[in-house]
Amino acid sequence: MFKTFLAINFGCRVNSAETNQWSQTLINQGFLPVTSNPSIIFINTCSITKKGEIESLGKVRQLNKLYPNAKIYVTGCANLEKIKNVPNVVIYQNNQKEDLLKDLKSSYTPKIKDKFSHTNRFLLKIQSGCTQFCSYCIVPFRRPNLWSLTIEDAIDTINSAIKDDYQEIIITGVNFDQYQYGFSDLVQNILEETDIKLISFGSIPLNCIDDKFINLLKKYPHRISNFLHIPIQSGSDKILKLMNRPYSQKEIINKFDQLKKIPNIFFGTDIIVGFPDETETDFQETFNLCQQIGFKKIHTFKYSPRPSTKAKIIHDNSPKISKEILKSRSQQIRSIDQNTLPSHQKLDK
Repeated sequence: MFKTFLAINFGCRVNSAETNQWSQTLINQGFLPVTSNPSIIFINTCSITKKGEIESLGKVRQLNKLYPNAKIYVTGCANLEKIKNVPNVVIYQNNQKEDLLKDLKSSYTPKIKDKFSHTNRFLLKIQSGCTQFCSYCIVPFRRPNLWSLTIEDAIDTINSAIKDDYQEIIITGVNFDQYQYGFSDLVQNILEETDIKLISFGSIPLNCIDDKFINLLKKYPHRISNFLHIPIQSGSDKILKLMNRPYSQKEIINKFDQLKKIPNIFFGTDIIVGFPDETETDFQETFNLCQQIGFKKIHTFKYSPRPSTKAKIIHDNSPKISKEILKSRSQQIRSIDQNTLPSHQKLDK
């Protein structure tokens, strides 16, 4: 049998970057990427929502039935215990995956045939792991081991990517706040030590928007993307505190006021509606704040209780928010989404 593989990715761009690296390790061993009849299947799962976890694990079972002779390697943030008895499945926990991929230093080539390479965009994973423990999030339970790509290795990886004709670097990480070498320092060094034409970001935590980063946006308006996705999750101080988010409503406003002084800058964000104990007043504060900032793109999520999280305890012990109210709040937030980005600005969901 030919050495072939099929790579399936669910979830965030960090997962996408890791799937790309995993694909490269297989190519380096002589495997060829295919879309059917693979001898190896790699599936990177997601659990950021209950729906994402169900779809991820469902795909494992589906492909196992479709290709019963293929070995299936499964990793990611889903509860992999649920598929441990599926035949021909090999489970890689996230720490095992990090050990396997660390020697690649986030590099890969266009041979992997991912969805970004044909547009000359490269996913640069600079960080993994999170210990922030936002109260609604399962990720710290699934990815507790912190890892950061050194600035030197990032520069080498980008320069290698440029030789492969990549023209844009999309910087990704689980939590840039925990990038140990300094997020703004990394961006500055990339701008000064590489000729990459454009730097963009999967998303940027609010606290990474410091004075140095703002000055870089002003100094390099054509080499840093003018679209910044900055997840705030809520505009209510009460809800932000319950979420264990590391900022307040006032800090959100001050940060965006600074950014809005820069010409031609657009913003996106993530908002969770229906968080446990969210009142109509709390929701209205979020709605008003989103209107005030003027986001061009809002990813709106209805709260999904995740096992072992503090928010689930709050959820289990507080009055439930009806489906009708959840739907209404979600629609109201989505109505703010101005969706008026210039046609050249690409957004990938």
